[in-house]
Amino acid sequence: MTNTNLKLWLKLAFSYGVGPATGLKLIQHFASIENIFTQNFNSLSAVVSKGIAESLLSADVDGAVESALDWQLQIPDNRHLLTLEHASYPAELAQIANPPLVLFAEGNLNLLQNPNKIAMVGTRHPSTQGIENAKSFANELASRGVTIVSGLAAGIDRAAHEGALAATNGASSIAVIGTGMDLVYPASNRETYRQMAKQGLILSEFKLGTPAQTQNFPRRNRVIVGLTKACLVVESASDGGSMISANFALEMGRDVMAIPGSIHNPMARGCHKLIKQGAKLIETASDILDELYVPQNTLFHNDINANNEDPILRALGYDPLSVDSLCAKLAIDFGELCGKLLELELAGQIINCGGGRYQRVFR
Repeated sequence: MTNTNLKLWLKLAFSYGVGPATGLKLIQHFASIENIFTQNFNSLSAVVSKGIAESLLSADVDGAVESALDWQLQIPDNRHLLTLEHASYPAELAQIANPPLVLFAEGNLNLLQNPNKIAMVGTRHPSTQGIENAKSFANELASRGVTIVSGLAAGIDRAAHEGALAATNGASSIAVIGTGMDLVYPASNRETYRQMAKQGLILSEFKLGTPAQTQNFPRRNRVIVGLTKACLVVESASDGGSMISANFALEMGRDVMAIPGSIHNPMARGCHKLIKQGAKLIETASDILDELYVPQNTLFHNDINANNEDPILRALGYDPLSVDSLCAKLAIDFGELCGKLLELELAGQIINCGGGRYQRVFR
């Protein structure tokens, strides 16, 4: 692709009022990107609104176009601008309705070519168990060759990325963000962002300087799902943003999966709702690999032998339990029990839920 051609794609994508649908409409009508910008006002306004026609003929976005080109040149080996015509533009995404006209990309483009990619999404306010599930599932899936795609938000997204990045020789992770590539949102994800650019891949369809705006995140979610074969909801409220991703998956013909949680956890209700509606109930990474038809001959299993378990862990189960209830169950001295609970908490095997209640962390 010539630099002139790339500039035209950028100008089309950045022009006021031109989203993917309008951009594709213009390309189809005028047969090529080049032909769009040889038209006069009357020709353009016969296809789009007068405001959009004026925008296409103006120089208003020239600064944004040059900024994008400069951004790419700053780290040419690791930064890329992918148009719909680019050889590395992901085929799965190109086939959805109204795919992004241009993608900013930073990191390992080879991850886009992995046919086994799964979206992992969830709440920004997860439980401790939700975070653990996101990390452990992502780690195991990435170690088996599945690329984890998420949105680099706080909560489940970040945990999923971190779990995938930690996998030895894994298939790593792709982050799709809802801001310009020059912004880190939320700021608390800065270190994860840095690691993703180095070990994974970050994508955005938004021009540089685009802030975090509510309307951007559904657009981001459609790209997350569009890149993948399936969407796994790790933890979500019944009306959470992750449900938008699940709906996109249904519209695009992707598999929808969900991890069940405690009936007492409000952030599990979205998953339960999806399962009631027919989503695949996921208990282990093996369930996902089976659905994706990924060979499991080298899959590591870390199943706990219940017969050799600490009796306190066996007694705790899935829901928070009070110290008094544990004492009654185990017929153990209160002081001795408190000492053992502290040991298990420091070992990361249980969590203190407050109010004298403890819950086991299942890995």
